[in-house]
Amino acid sequence: MAITLAVLLDLPDVRVLANRMLEDGAVLIEGESTLQTAQCHRCGRELDRFHGFDRPIRLRPLPVFGRRVFVEIRPKRYRCPYCEDGPTTTQHCAWYAPNRPHTTAFEQDVLKRLIHSTVADVSRQLALGVKAVEGILDHRLAPAVDWTAFAALDTLGIDEVTLLKGQGHYVAVVWARDAAGGTHVLAVLPDRLQTTVQAFLETIPDALKATVRRVCIDMGEGYAGAVAAALPDAHIVVDRFPLAVCYRDAVDELRKAECRRLNTGRPPKRAAPTAELRPLLRREWRELNREQQGQVVELFEQPPALASAYMLRTLLTAIFDHSPDRATAQTRLQRWTEQVKAAGLSCFDKFLNALHRWQDGILNYFEGGHTSGFVEGLNNKLKLLNRRCFGLDDPVELFRRLWLDIEGPRLWA
Repeated sequence: MAITLAVLLDLPDVRVLANRMLEDGAVLIEGESTLQTAQCHRCGRELDRFHGFDRPIRLRPLPVFGRRVFVEIRPKRYRCPYCEDGPTTTQHCAWYAPNRPHTTAFEQDVLKRLIHSTVADVSRQLALGVKAVEGILDHRLAPAVDWTAFAALDTLGIDEVTLLKGQGHYVAVVWARDAAGGTHVLAVLPDRLQTTVQAFLETIPDALKATVRRVCIDMGEGYAGAVAAALPDAHIVVDRFPLAVCYRDAVDELRKAECRRLNTGRPPKRAAPTAELRPLLRREWRELNREQQGQVVELFEQPPALASAYMLRTLLTAIFDHSPDRATAQTRLQRWTEQVKAAGLSCFDKFLNALHRWQDGILNYFEGGHTSGFVEGLNNKLKLLNRRCFGLDDPVELFRRLWLDIEGPRLWA
């Protein structure tokens, strides 16, 4: 029975001597270590000269059948015959850390329960104080990334997330995706300033910097400047999705203007059905059925500029979807720009300016089709974590909890 109880509690090298019930319903187990040696704290040699017992310590191990359990042991002390004055050393077992009130297995169980959960929930589940749960987080999880855990970084992604409604309290999040497709959180920075991002990127060890092949960002001057200064050999890849929003919004604004012009002076019965056509024009032509295509064609017969803009938008999407390499994409984008100018459309001016300013980063997308899609997905994890914890705005705690949610299932699957 003693061996079985020690196994249930995950207490290796412990002999159970006695057990009794406490007043609060918890079980107290008295035990002793079966190890017969200790390592001298001064010279590091193996000691086997028993000196006596230290004062008893009480630890909380894993619960058994839903009941709280405490284990009490008196650590052994050994005297060193090799050092001057013969100092004594207290034996430390692998299943607990010195000066910690819980066993290592119990603290790991707390971390497992915290994955996709909250401190308050775990506190209620284990009848453990909130401060105790937070103390385990502080003790077991590092406040910053451990670079020794990475052999290569391959792809980085930088984006910003607001922790409050509106446009306030932005944090910058740096993610990594390795060659195998695994995603990792590297940092949650307190702001999105170029100096802050650059300072973090410069902390990457030189050996890992050489493995960074590309950095995916939105069209942000600060991020681009930080990457160029800290990672000069990495390619900056401008995400295609903000570009898609830019040129699709251009067509939508033209639709609004043309519908307002057509409906001016018309009676309500003859007005163009703006509300019905809006979702149709936002979709691709191949996604519409025959009836919907007929409605779109009927609208295009009245303002030809809208038809040209819709076709150019569709063509641009095809360029991003089907260009096989950088050179082909550059030729097709140049030809598309000439078609826009020939059509006399001004709605794409904002997109053309962005295309000119970020041409190199945009063309880098066509070298492998890398995007910030993995960044956006991971940012959703951060937003969900923030909502789940009712406003977790400390960058260090955000990093720890994100690391736990992402890496925890891999470590303890």
